[in-house]
Amino acid sequence: METNDETQQRLSAIQGFILKSTIPILVERKEGKPDPVGTGTLLTINGRHFIITARHLFADDWSALEHLAVPDALDGDTYTRILNLVCSTPKNGDVDIAILEVTNPESVREIKANWNFLTLENVDVSASATNVWIVGYPGKNYSIVGKRLVAEPVTVLTERLRETPKAARQPVHQGLDLFYAYGKSAHLLGKGDAPTPELQGMSGTAIWDVSSQPHPGELWLPERFAKMIGVQVAFLHGDYARAKSWLAVARSLAKIDPELRAAVLQKTGVTAE
Repeated sequence: METNDETQQRLSAIQGFILKSTIPILVERKEGKPDPVGTGTLLTINGRHFIITARHLFADDWSALEHLAVPDALDGDTYTRILNLVCSTPKNGDVDIAILEVTNPESVREIKANWNFLTLENVDVSASATNVWIVGYPGKNYSIVGKRLVAEPVTVLTERLRETPKAARQPVHQGLDLFYAYGKSAHLLGKGDAPTPELQGMSGTAIWDVSSQPHPGELWLPERFAKMIGVQVAFLHGDYARAKSWLAVARSLAKIDPELRAAVLQKTGVTAE
């Protein structure tokens, strides 16, 4: 049986693994003046590199995509500009997903020097998990003084709601829209039961299922048992957090081109339909 210390070490390892691929998304219109706009998750498929996030971060100003940057650390004053970015979004505007492909080799190298790109092995399109983690960077947890940016992550442990909240904005798509409890307080990893933050700044972050356990004798590694199941896109503080399932992301990826269609089908069984 696992001791309490062992459990805490395992949870810390999972959080560390998740944070290594969970990036603050910044808009740097003036050099050295970053403006946090949301959160994204790094993903690689067949040697191509992507940031998975929420469409609404840019819907009011698509020119922001020309000024995106990623901090080199969660406490530092250097940033990697994301050049030659290609943005793909679903034709259905209700599917609040943005797939940002980083095509500039130098940008990819600089991001890899500080962060980790996940693969489709780290994805679960079934969205069957009840208990999940939401990990990201709330706006109130940023401190920017001059060029120095400090981003303090938060990990919220919550559970899926059985019914669609009455206050949820329509339309709600069965199998694509997921809702999770988001009260005024919740269990925050490392802090215990505590007040929950407003989720501005966390839009676009991943919803994680970390409930899988190794079989007896099976090697435990966080990357083998932590799975992305959705992308957080909206919330009503004191009521719910809303996400688009990774099924929606997989379908969107599959529609970009034949190479991605084949890779998504092979790893997830999802088609572009």
